[in-house]
Amino acid sequence: MALEAFILIDVTGNLTKSAFKTITRMSGIKAVYTVTGAHDIIAHVQAEDIYSLSDLILSKIRSIDGVTKTMTSIVLTLGGPPALGMESKEKL
Repeated sequence: MALEAFILIDVTGNLTKSAFKTITRMSGIKAVYTVTGAHDIIAHVQAEDIYSLSDLILSKIRSIDGVTKTMTSIVLTLGGPPALGMESKEKL
């Protein structure tokens, strides 16, 4: 069963644009955004399993020139409204 995650990526100096372009070409990337705030890029990714996700982060994203830090949040609930993807609060 595939899993999804959001990876918050910090990039040093003027390398955000090139890191963004590199990430958009990677396998497993669903969407990439440059953002304001504490991080420079957010990537929405999909991987077959935790090992594939680990490889994507450790071997691919962290090896990009300028990437200094990543923070990953694995998606627990897929879907949209109502209530952020849950039909009722009782499912928690």
